[in-house]
Amino acid sequence: MMRIPARPAAFLAALLIAAAASAADAPSQFTNAQFANVLAARFVHCAFYKAYDTDPSTGDPVMVEGHSNSLTHFQRISGGHARQISTRVAGARDVRVMDWGKYLHFVDYVAGMYVLTTVYGCIDHDAKTGVCVTYGATQSRHFDSRVLTDPDAVYEEWKESADVGFCDHSFVNVQEATNTKK
Repeated sequence: MMRIPARPAAFLAALLIAAAASAADAPSQFTNAQFANVLAARFVHCAFYKAYDTDPSTGDPVMVEGHSNSLTHFQRISGGHARQISTRVAGARDVRVMDWGKYLHFVDYVAGMYVLTTVYGCIDHDAKTGVCVTYGATQSRHFDSRVLTDPDAVYEEWKESADVGFCDHSFVNVQEATNTKK
């Protein structure tokens, strides 16, 4: 069982402030290089938790792999769209991908409600290459239609009540899901 350490709130705040500062002068459609691996990946897998578990040895908050409340899988990411498969909704769905430079957002519209999956920064690098392999992420559900024009502001507003989680793109021997029979 792999444990993914949760970042303390102060660290997350510093990460978000640094990201905001670096994106402040960027055009609204600037692509953030830290998300390039996610956008280029064939498969991105995310796990979300209603709350953190507690590490018994340190008391630190942790996300325990396999204990998530929901899973979301993205594939065919290109041209501002992706296919999403989630444990919360039956079947695959088309979602919008919005990389506005500050955060990377996947936006789904389900029964009048928006599901906003936001990837906000790297939380684990490969020791050999330095490439980010695990990203911090949140998933929120709301009726805020501003998500289509200003997803960063909507993320900032809803992040405290969002499910916490992580995404990775480091799969080996995974095949793309399909609904066609052979």
